[in-house]
Amino acid sequence: MQYQFLVGNDNGNSEHDIFIDGRLFQQPNVNCAVDQLPWSEEQAPETIVRNLQENLIVTIDSPAARAGMYYVGKFALESGELIENIQVGVDYKYEIDLPIVNTLAQIAAVAVQKGFAEEKKLPASIDVTVDMATALPITQHSDESAAKFEKRFMNGPHHVTVHVGKQRVSVKVEFEFVKVIPEATPVTFSLQKDQDGNWRKGDIFDQFIEANNLPNNFNGSFFKNKRILHTDIGDGSTEYPITEGNKFLRQFVHGTNHGAGYAIEEALSEFNRLIHLPDSPRQFFSDVIKNPNHKYHARAMSTLKRPLEGQARQIINNIRKQLTKARNEIDLICVYGGGSILMQPILAPMLKELCNEREIQLLYIPAKYAVTMNANGLDAFVRGKIYGAIKDRAKQPV
Repeated sequence: MQYQFLVGNDNGNSEHDIFIDGRLFQQPNVNCAVDQLPWSEEQAPETIVRNLQENLIVTIDSPAARAGMYYVGKFALESGELIENIQVGVDYKYEIDLPIVNTLAQIAAVAVQKGFAEEKKLPASIDVTVDMATALPITQHSDESAAKFEKRFMNGPHHVTVHVGKQRVSVKVEFEFVKVIPEATPVTFSLQKDQDGNWRKGDIFDQFIEANNLPNNFNGSFFKNKRILHTDIGDGSTEYPITEGNKFLRQFVHGTNHGAGYAIEEALSEFNRLIHLPDSPRQFFSDVIKNPNHKYHARAMSTLKRPLEGQARQIINNIRKQLTKARNEIDLICVYGGGSILMQPILAPMLKELCNEREIQLLYIPAKYAVTMNANGLDAFVRGKIYGAIKDRAKQPV
């Protein structure tokens, strides 16, 4: 059994957003190494396969990561085991194992689900060939770091055993080609085109249309020649690239170690004190913040308010620096990323004042789209003509 997948992979500090074979999967970007399976009894495979991403256990044998058995994503977070995550401001994504392990696990899981759906039983083995676009933070991205990250994926094959209850499926994953680009730049594709390759329309632009008195037939073609200052607010970093159309202007590369993760780290000890826990991971705090019905939600938000204001002020200062460097020759500021949702009540009024002052439009991406803008853009990129041309060029003999 063989499959060919196109993968758009946004390996965020907090969340892993990955398009595989055209479907979006979102998981907490954590894992933990373990010694044995948590189950002692046989379970019906169809029950586990249906929700495999939430019960994801794999054994990895790869030249790019430490061999072993891992709980991945939500299953790891809820296991009570000591979890691994990307340490904000410390880890370089292209050097650590977590992005490799979690990417392989998600791809292998989708292959198992697809095989099970076709065969109505668990296949013994599956071979998967992958074309993938992924990204690094601008503060970490260089020709050398991108090449190193690409090589870790392409120096395969990677052997992944997916544990479905006590049964196993062997999945061999080989990356035919991987392209690593700076985070935020794929968003130009996400703003302009939908998944079918048409000019993007829809409620993502409603507030922008109303605020700027734009026509009702507005679509993504508006952005094709625009000079955009991006503000991609993540957990551990905020990127401020400037793009012109689909072109990334390398002279304006700028990223800082600010984001919602720093505010969460600052608030975490006070939150743990209030809920009488000696310790709890950042991802648990993030889940409480995202769930307004959680019994600790109000306490989490109260501890977070002051640290968020500090991060928002730092981000505004860095946007001002970029505007000064670009001599205000910017058509619009576009704000997105997981951290932008938490910061909107504080950051949006500050940005509106700044944009009015500098005669620039503001596109603050709505919460329902903010997290997946990079993943959507990477998915569009890996499906597009530019990726195909880069791949063809890379495969030509030197």
